[in-house]
Amino acid sequence: MADEKMIITIGREHGTMGDKVAEKIRRQFELPLYDKAHLLRIVEETDDYDELNAFFNDRKVNSLLYAIAMSENVSSNDVPFGIIKKIIGNTGGVVMDSCGNYLFRERPNTVRIFMHADKNIRIKNLMKYLGISKEQAEKEIETEDSKRYEFHKYYTNEIWGMSNGYELCLGRRNPWNRWMCKNDFGLSENKKFNLKKFLTLQK
Repeated sequence: MADEKMIITIGREHGTMGDKVAEKIRRQFELPLYDKAHLLRIVEETDDYDELNAFFNDRKVNSLLYAIAMSENVSSNDVPFGIIKKIIGNTGGVVMDSCGNYLFRERPNTVRIFMHADKNIRIKNLMKYLGISKEQAEKEIETEDSKRYEFHKYYTNEIWGMSNGYELCLGRRNPWNRWMCKNDFGLSENKKFNLKKFLTLQK
């Protein structure tokens, strides 16, 4: 059984198929998955729904998130991050995006992962799984990566994808290679994370 309190956060460039990797990890370590859809489903029909939905859809102006950002004492991320922490509690899980690497940066037994891949691989992934043209895939990658960069910068004041924000940065240069661990600095023994087991999941 996996440690019930382990949290694995996953950030990814668009087209790296991080959702598929997250599902494999979830099953391997018997952890719940917390992506945008799951988090919103949990708070549906509660007072937290509008705020979390505004956070995920980056609607700053029409949300309380924008108002509190103007306060000297409250950060723009306090409300959505507080909601996400409340949902996950001490149960642990696989957290997709949601600035998870920043949100859980000081939490024990947490491994923060970022997935990179060659752009041509990402284009082929999107063409295959979304049934879109090469031109559409290129445009989507440019648009989505830009959104993720700006979103992460706004809520964390950090640069999205920078290696110093993660324990593991995984890179893939061609479709036949497994994911390669680019660094594992800061990964302490007490996190109890089996790197070899993780890497064997990636194809």
